[in-house]
Amino acid sequence: MEHRIREAKGTILIYKGEPICYNILNTFAEQLGEALQRLGEEVEYFDVKQSGEAALAAYAGKTYQAVIGFQSYLFDIYLPKAGIYLHDLIKGPKINFQFDHPIWMKNHYIRMPEHCYSATHDRNYAAFIEKYYPRIAGSSIIFPGGCEKSAGENGKQEAERNLRGVQDKKEYQISFIGTYTDYRSYLPLIRNSQGIIKKIAAHFLFQMKQHPEETAEKALEESLRKDGIVLSDEEFLEVLDGVKPMIYCIMSYYREKAVKVILEAGITLEVFGDSWKKSPFGDSPYLRIHEAVDMRESLEVMEKSLISFNVMAWHKDGFTERIANSMLQHSVVLTDESTYLKEQFTDGKDILMYRLNELYKIPELLADYLKGAGRDNLQMIAENAYRKAKENYTWEQSAKKLLAFIDEIDAQERKCSEK
Repeated sequence: MEHRIREAKGTILIYKGEPICYNILNTFAEQLGEALQRLGEEVEYFDVKQSGEAALAAYAGKTYQAVIGFQSYLFDIYLPKAGIYLHDLIKGPKINFQFDHPIWMKNHYIRMPEHCYSATHDRNYAAFIEKYYPRIAGSSIIFPGGCEKSAGENGKQEAERNLRGVQDKKEYQISFIGTYTDYRSYLPLIRNSQGIIKKIAAHFLFQMKQHPEETAEKALEESLRKDGIVLSDEEFLEVLDGVKPMIYCIMSYYREKAVKVILEAGITLEVFGDSWKKSPFGDSPYLRIHEAVDMRESLEVMEKSLISFNVMAWHKDGFTERIANSMLQHSVVLTDESTYLKEQFTDGKDILMYRLNELYKIPELLADYLKGAGRDNLQMIAENAYRKAKENYTWEQSAKKLLAFIDEIDAQERKCSEK
């Protein structure tokens, strides 16, 4: 194992440049870097979009406290003439933040250099990585942090003032930052699937639809059992990769169904981006479509919202930055439940939760909180959630957990080098 000298802290190299999903990964990279700098760490960025992959060759031979990516594909760059991965020549642990299900990074994670690690926001994802990606040396639970739009020199005082009577100043009752995808668009792909994917398609879709509390891999395991199919771990990984269109389909199905329930109850919902104009309820008088917003602009939306509605992307044991950001903007979060949320939060005290298989309960829940005494309860929930998020779910907290993970990796590698 590589022996790194850790007494003198070094620079942390952060990769950015993949402009996907309204530039969210670059925003994460910048927010983590800024938090690390506030903690006294030296941070350097490499922007692959600006510099290109070839420019990474200049980093060979350099040593870093850590090299950080955000679902980055840079770590598996291979040098065929040398017969080595480029990042085997860049010293220091490589830590890739994983926010989507790890199956989406399969082709990357099955071929990795040494000393590569993962940080993720869902304990199921960490377990999946440990089981199916042996080239990943270890993983840690590190949530993407939230940030306050009002934070600044007087941010703390301003935030405390905002807690008092903030619910009376909200412009929106309920907002939803998510985009719309028609689940029906995946059906042709599913119908045209071949082999084992085609054989299990019906059972897999049914299992995910009927048991939305389960992970995709759990649904696949049950579907294979019903069809009498036994697979090796490697074969299972290939099949799970093959059913990704079905996973997207069910995720989109529940998102559409959740929004439909709200609108049919006559409750106004603020949404953002042209994708909603293509939805089946694009002409609903209760659906207010605004221009698309990036992550930083979404903070303003949350700040204006009594309630921030959320449908997680099948994170069954996780926590997301959208939840943290909503709380830090004094907006009450209404989200589908996860194991982690049920452990760390109390429904009706610092969060509002619903079940995907009980969407019909959402209108009654909203009616209880949007009228009369329920508004006072919203104020209490917003205050409790803000304080909890401020203490536990900022980028400063994420940066501290990352540094602790780096120290843990260092201790493990030192121990290995001494054997």
